[in-house]
Amino acid sequence: MEIATSEQHVSEAIYDCVICGQSGPSTEDRPTGLVVLLQASSVLGQCRNSTEPKKLPTTEEEQIYPWDTCAALHDVRLTTLQRYFKDSSCLQAVSIGWEGGVYVQTCGHTLHIDCHKSYMESLRNDQVLQGFSVDKGEFTCPLCRQFANSVLPCYPGNNVERSLWQSHSNKCMQDLVQEVEDLQEQLGTFPSETNLSKEMESVMKDIKSTTQKKYTDYSKSPGSPDNDFLFMYSVARTNLELELVHRGGNLCSGGASTAGKRSCLSKSCFFEVQY
Repeated sequence: MEIATSEQHVSEAIYDCVICGQSGPSTEDRPTGLVVLLQASSVLGQCRNSTEPKKLPTTEEEQIYPWDTCAALHDVRLTTLQRYFKDSSCLQAVSIGWEGGVYVQTCGHTLHIDCHKSYMESLRNDQVLQGFSVDKGEFTCPLCRQFANSVLPCYPGNNVERSLWQSHSNKCMQDLVQEVEDLQEQLGTFPSETNLSKEMESVMKDIKSTTQKKYTDYSKSPGSPDNDFLFMYSVARTNLELELVHRGGNLCSGGASTAGKRSCLSKSCFFEVQY
């Protein structure tokens, strides 16, 4: 019994492709992806420090978006930092996404990346008028028909690695902080160019194109690597913040999210890498 339980814990995560019907792990050569919908969102930017209820403006002097929103405070903070410190240091000290953030949702279904490409090609050749733009990467999930516009590669690995984040509820804050510091020291890059790394690059382009360019370029030097890292890291944090709101303020012991089955935090390669 103990041996069987141990083998079950270290087994590879198996995904079902909703197109070809085959089941198997996500690999570097043939990655499996999560059907997702990328949407620009500024919800977090409307949060306020004040508990005073909002009032509908009745004069020209009153504003519906007060100065004490998270978005406004962030702009002031970033401007102040860039005034006194190097640009690269400033971009490592802040998190954007309060305005123009990207919210990632999923129906929960997976498919092989190569199967998805064949599926998109068939949609392009279909003469029936579609209610979406295939040229922009839009499609409907082959199984549940929910609208989507991208595919997030699933992280190759075993079920133990994927479920580690679920076991933190019994740990104290100091232990969690230490684990985060240890993980930061272990961060690396893809060893070589693989099908997985190509798909990672592709989905990053999809995420950047989801929101306006002014929200993806906060650096004084447009197109700098520091700027790209800031944006992608902030997308991960934006989704974590929104999931925190859905769960009532606590990821560990809070109630289930109203959109819990649509969370991408524990499955996608992108969020595994960012966190």
